[in-house]
Amino acid sequence: MGEEPGLNIDEALDAAGAWGRYQKIMLLLSLLSAIPNSYVTFNFVFSHYEPPHHCTYPPAYYEFEYNNVTEDQNIISSIIPFEVNQRHKVVSSQCKMYKRNYSRYPVETWPLYFIENGSEVTDCMYGMTYDFSETKETATTEFSMVCEDDWKNPVATSMYHAGVVGGSFLMMVADWYGRRPVYIGACSVQLLSQVLSAVAWNYPVYCLSVFLSGLFGISNYIIFYVLVSEITDRKWRNFITIASSFGFSLGYCSLSVIGYFFRSWRVYIGVLAFIGALIYSISCWYFPESCRWLAQKGRKDEAIKYLRIIARANKTTDALNHKLQESGHCVISKNNMTSAGMMESMRVLFRSGITSRFLTCVFGWAVTSSLFFAISLYSTSFSQDRYLNILLGGLIELPSGILGCILMKYLGRPRTVAVLMVLGGISSIALPMLPEHLQEISTILAIVGKASIFAVFCTWYLVSSEVVPTLQRSASMSFCAFGSRVGSLGVPYFMYLRKYNYWAPGMAMGVGAILSGLLGIMLVPETRGVDIPDTLKEATENRRFYGLNIFKKFSPQKTTHDEEDAEKQLDQEHMPMI
Repeated sequence: MGEEPGLNIDEALDAAGAWGRYQKIMLLLSLLSAIPNSYVTFNFVFSHYEPPHHCTYPPAYYEFEYNNVTEDQNIISSIIPFEVNQRHKVVSSQCKMYKRNYSRYPVETWPLYFIENGSEVTDCMYGMTYDFSETKETATTEFSMVCEDDWKNPVATSMYHAGVVGGSFLMMVADWYGRRPVYIGACSVQLLSQVLSAVAWNYPVYCLSVFLSGLFGISNYIIFYVLVSEITDRKWRNFITIASSFGFSLGYCSLSVIGYFFRSWRVYIGVLAFIGALIYSISCWYFPESCRWLAQKGRKDEAIKYLRIIARANKTTDALNHKLQESGHCVISKNNMTSAGMMESMRVLFRSGITSRFLTCVFGWAVTSSLFFAISLYSTSFSQDRYLNILLGGLIELPSGILGCILMKYLGRPRTVAVLMVLGGISSIALPMLPEHLQEISTILAIVGKASIFAVFCTWYLVSSEVVPTLQRSASMSFCAFGSRVGSLGVPYFMYLRKYNYWAPGMAMGVGAILSGLLGIMLVPETRGVDIPDTLKEATENRRFYGLNIFKKFSPQKTTHDEEDAEKQLDQEHMPMI
């Protein structure tokens, strides 16, 4: 059967403007839409904050304290025992008290008489008292996620990541039903889940709301990223990856400001939902359908409609009309770009020549995500002010994203992955082992670790889309996102182990990061200067591996005399036609 005449979709986008005013507006909206996603990911830094606490003293003590104005540390020591914490420091217990008959003797005589009694300790007999001098109630205090119930905290956090694990596959649904409806639906449910969190009346309802926010969060950001990539010139893909990720950094920075002014966790979640509603109302209104996806599905009229919208914004309507007229009646030919189907995608990803590089990317996402989430939620090494910690942690991501872009340009993808993963791994291992008095060194290590992990996250994002064929790209990104959330899912439990061995979580994640970097340079081919593969044959033909020779040089793939033309060159027989 002969091929129907028509205009190549990439030629049509070039005529409409592949990097003009319209693409810049969409990139800006993509950046803004990442801000609410950072809220649902990192709101736990405040809503799950555990303020200082101790067992409530016997009622007689408070009457004594009221009459005497000042605290008597000797009396408190007869109520609360000392213990050694994870960093081998002697501190007052937060969860235990002495098991004694406090009504038997007058309060002022407790230190004297109780010395003769046994030192048996027990759980809090009169409840828990929290220090709300720097904060108000949090989900941790309201749902009693401390002491013998401290398992509730990692479970609630993991419910979010369990939701994101399931939501990772929404990107496949976007391949079937389109980018726009899935994006709008995910944004709507994410906002409703935040409202449910703010009004949660018990712990199970709170966990349900957190699960829903994960199920329909993040995927909408990735869908927006895919859309921008599909309507933009391919030579800008490095910049798009880095720029769109800045929204997470801006959102993470703003959490410190919002948390500082709204210290009640319910009000805090409500404010985050309100900001998200404002941003999503704008992005959903202007979110278009991908003309490339429409062309692939054979929906000619709708594809041309969105191409005209792009051309109108870029002021290239005449050029697009000229191209469309040259194409005859603008017939869309799906050509070889019909949907591959789930089974075929699974075969390509798991039983072909690209399986090892694909699985390396999935493992890299899992390790990087776990380290990124752990550093973002648990790092306190920047300063003694937790609000300043969050602000500095977000600000560090902005230049580190630019650093990642520069390294990818000059070092290439695998070498960038190896260098940054090893740096991040060493920081993760060394940071918890440093003594507390070495604050300056701890701060430097925390900055290096945070910057390295954020930069390499952007690198993995790009690599994962460049080592697989076009028809398996969405499926590949879905599995990588799945791996990312599986990695994050274990972080709360890893950090929970600090109660028993303070340095074990950092050691485990650091070793994983170094291993991931080594696998990256061994098993992932260099994709700098190579066209994105459209077929499995094109993907497997790229065998530009560094192996142990990290100084190896590769010539750019050239199909013309000019390297820039080589970057733009497309294999026409595999593109949708209009």
